[in-house]
Amino acid sequence: MTERFPDLEIYLMKASAAEVQQWLQQALGEPVLEVSAQHWRCGHNGETMDVFFNPQAEKNFASLWFKQNHTPWATDLDCGRAAHAALGVEVRCSDSGWQETEGEESSSGWIKLIRGEEKPFEWR
Repeated sequence: MTERFPDLEIYLMKASAAEVQQWLQQALGEPVLEVSAQHWRCGHNGETMDVFFNPQAEKNFASLWFKQNHTPWATDLDCGRAAHAALGVEVRCSDSGWQETEGEESSSGWIKLIRGEEKPFEWR
């Protein structure tokens, strides 16, 4: 069984805030409350979480960060798969949890979800 990540972050190519909010509302089963344009408050199974949406995090990619993981997804990849299926956009996410290594964060790699396929790649 995969360990549940404490927070989630995925990157969505050319995603609009309105489409992402609509998907989250359907996926989580509760309304998405907009605190500000880039800060939303969502709920799932009686738990509340802060969600941050940065539409221009990296070139054509928006960042979607769940500060607390009270979602139905255990990992970034689980969340990425759900977003890709629902939104039909390219999604990029970490393929594993972050680990501290001598004061630096590192990850073993990235997964690109595009046209229904999952491909490992290096994202610099």
